[in-house]
Amino acid sequence: MTPSFFLRRIQDRLYWTVRRGGRFFLSVLRFPGVSEVITFAILCRYAVSKWCDKYCGTWDPGFPKLWTAWVLVLLVIPVFALVQLVWMVGYEAVVWAVNRKSRRGASNARRTSYDVEDAGYMLLRQQEGEGAASTTPPGSPRTSSPSRRQSKRTACSWVSSVFWWIRIVAYVVLILVGHNQYKNYEQPNDIRWRPAVQEALAHKNPDPTGYAKGEKIFIAAALYNNQDVLPYWTRTMLDVITYLGTNNVYVSVVESNSDDRTPDLLRELDAALAQRNVRRRILISDTAVPRPPDMAWNNRIDFLAAVRNRALEPLVEQGGYDKVVFSNDIFIEPESVVELLETADGNYDMACALDFGHFGAYDMWVLRDRIGHLAAGIWPYFFDAADYQAMKQDAPVPVFSCWNGIVAFVADPMIPVHLRSNHTLSTSPLPRLPPATHPLAGTVGASPAVTPPLHFRSAPRGEGCFHSESFLLPYDMRRIMGLERVFVNPRVTTAYAWHFYVWFKYVLRHPLVKWFVERVYDGAWMQYARMIVGDDDKVYTWDGGDCHPWWYGDWW
Repeated sequence: MTPSFFLRRIQDRLYWTVRRGGRFFLSVLRFPGVSEVITFAILCRYAVSKWCDKYCGTWDPGFPKLWTAWVLVLLVIPVFALVQLVWMVGYEAVVWAVNRKSRRGASNARRTSYDVEDAGYMLLRQQEGEGAASTTPPGSPRTSSPSRRQSKRTACSWVSSVFWWIRIVAYVVLILVGHNQYKNYEQPNDIRWRPAVQEALAHKNPDPTGYAKGEKIFIAAALYNNQDVLPYWTRTMLDVITYLGTNNVYVSVVESNSDDRTPDLLRELDAALAQRNVRRRILISDTAVPRPPDMAWNNRIDFLAAVRNRALEPLVEQGGYDKVVFSNDIFIEPESVVELLETADGNYDMACALDFGHFGAYDMWVLRDRIGHLAAGIWPYFFDAADYQAMKQDAPVPVFSCWNGIVAFVADPMIPVHLRSNHTLSTSPLPRLPPATHPLAGTVGASPAVTPPLHFRSAPRGEGCFHSESFLLPYDMRRIMGLERVFVNPRVTTAYAWHFYVWFKYVLRHPLVKWFVERVYDGAWMQYARMIVGDDDKVYTWDGGDCHPWWYGDWW
């Protein structure tokens, strides 16, 4: 025996094994439910890996696993249905093609063998067969009728065919439903102002007086190294300005210490505003407020407060505006900015968005519920019953304080007395004076209308809560100016990174996901998702509000 003989034997054995194995694999896949389970498991594993590329490593309480599982299952189902549909139809198409080819080959072979001489032979055999059949003794044992076996096979084939079509229809329905849900992923309340904004943008020559209420809006921002978000933010603000009216808006931006493309992008913004004849002050690479070498604790708050005050300088110097929109470096839609301005039909002193990031709800250092308690990082965020009900209704939520990415507030508290409109500040004395330790307690006038303007500030250690400038502004508006209509608008979603923006604005606000989060999960274990800066057993209360226990040991 030569080596080639053994090699051929090995090849034949391998071919036989692969062929039998392939047949076995196909027979297993055709077993009801097997291919479905395998396909679904593979798709789920792939979906988890893609999700993990963006969101693994985030703060677990802010990203509940049941939420993620529900979202991924909803994403996988229509894809699974499409794969199964292609598999079933494709398999049947291949089987039909193979059978058709086999039948054609067999027919050709029979046609070739049945020549004229065979005709008599076939007739003779048929006659002999008929005679043999007639000689079967009566009462002798007989096998089952071929027609009966054929009828059984026909019935099984009919049931299999019906089941096949039921599956086909089910998969088509799942695909169509998935496509519909993909196209209708937004909440109607979230985009209720989109048609009005788009109508304003459709005008070739937009009306400089705008298409809104005619309010005068001062838009402010303090930016630093924001090249990733700034193009999106710029487009949004330009669209909002068109809707509000270029005559009704002032834009003030302060940028300093950036080492990316932020200055260049702001120059483009400045040019776009100039083209639209928008009043503005865009400070690029500003050095009026020196950045401290150490940006920790009070140094950081002092610096940020000073930069924000610099952004408000044109307002303080000129007055003439009804509301301020102060924005962080966020992703946001034009209709969301309008929604913020229209919170509670405009009857507010301060209205805030909800911002999201690595911890779920992001700015938990600032956010407090209606009675001053700390908030949670997941829906419904607030423990107070009234706030919880407002969140369930997607209505403005009364809160003690907020900022959360972008805020709209009445301008009068920031404007000198002689420049105020006197439309928002009371002429009656404060019903309750601030505590004596409040840094501005000595500035309170006979009424809020004659009290000196507020400004962004820091809170020195030992004077109540050590807190950020963005918390202290709504707190001062409440305590010094008597302005207590502070709301969070849950319809306004913002984020500082695109993947978090997509997750919290589009995925978690999707109708099917929102239903699961709010009606099924319903804030389960949310008490473990509270974002506390410090030890949770050292949270304390000062002047009616909970304080994060930063520097606790230094205070007591």
